[in-house]
Amino acid sequence: MAIIDVLKYDGPNNVLAWKWRPKIVSKRDEELRLGTQLIVNQSQQAIFIKGGQILDIFESGTHTLSTQNLPILSKLIGLAFGGQSPFKAEVYFINKAIAMDTKFGLIPFNMLEPNFRVPIPITSRGSFAIKVTDVKTFINQIIGTVPDFEVNKLTQFFRGIITENVKTAITKISKERNLNPLELESIVSEVSDTVKGIISDALSIYGLHLEFFNIEAIPVVDEDPRVKKIVEDFHRLMSQDMEERMRLKRRGENLEVYKIERTFDTTEKAAENIGGGVGGEGGILGTVVGLGMAMPIANTMGNLMTNATKNIQQNSENNIIVNKDEILKLLRELGELKIAGILTEEEFTEKKKELLSKL
Repeated sequence: MAIIDVLKYDGPNNVLAWKWRPKIVSKRDEELRLGTQLIVNQSQQAIFIKGGQILDIFESGTHTLSTQNLPILSKLIGLAFGGQSPFKAEVYFINKAIAMDTKFGLIPFNMLEPNFRVPIPITSRGSFAIKVTDVKTFINQIIGTVPDFEVNKLTQFFRGIITENVKTAITKISKERNLNPLELESIVSEVSDTVKGIISDALSIYGLHLEFFNIEAIPVVDEDPRVKKIVEDFHRLMSQDMEERMRLKRRGENLEVYKIERTFDTTEKAAENIGGGVGGEGGILGTVVGLGMAMPIANTMGNLMTNATKNIQQNSENNIIVNKDEILKLLRELGELKIAGILTEEEFTEKKKELLSKL
């Protein structure tokens, strides 16, 4: 008679539920008796099942089977003969440790790219961790008559729930934020947080607790050359847009300099219409001379030129760094000198470059 004296877990490490069975199968190899030792490892529970009904549950430790710790089973099968009569029961060992880093991935689905008006295949990948919290519910809802339930079966079992909710969250959030399918990496954390609560509620029905849920990426599937070309064009446009934004940002930070440069541009064009001579077709400069204003303007511009040059030379000699307001003032003075014709284009450009380099 092959009566089992020691009952313990002999399964692999990557299972959530493992049904005990003898190494050598015969008609009486599954028979137990009172007095048999039951060894339950840390983070495990042992469950006795008879006729599909969950009976007695044992926590971690070493137990000697008796009518005291098998009250339901004893009453059910009516153990007699001092507990020496053999009996049969199914024994499941449930792993209650956290099942870490279970991977999942979505089958690609299409999202419309609004600029090019073409469908772009999108996928998503991530991982999650669960823990068995309600052993009876877990066995009744998932295990059934399956001898073993490995961790990697979790993804297969809950694939539909994960896929449906991740796709829904990606579509909803991207629409709310008006995102292009090529910009979805920016909402990875938001999608994770949205889906985690839904998945957690779904798992609790099966006696499981979701320890964490993480979306690692929402990439574009660019195996198709046409899709790859669209991705490249999009990134090129984004790069150009970024350069333009940086240019505007720099302009905003130096708004006064930009205003002066624009003034220079305007006055340069106006200066092209200024001619020589007195009155008639002599243009503005001729009119100025005709009204006797040439000498005062020349004297004023000469003083400005002298002061500007003196300031620049003095700062250069004393190695003093002028502040922004001083530089802007000098730029205005140089602009006036150029308009009056006292500075040439080359002289003005050289001095302007020198001053702008100090900003």
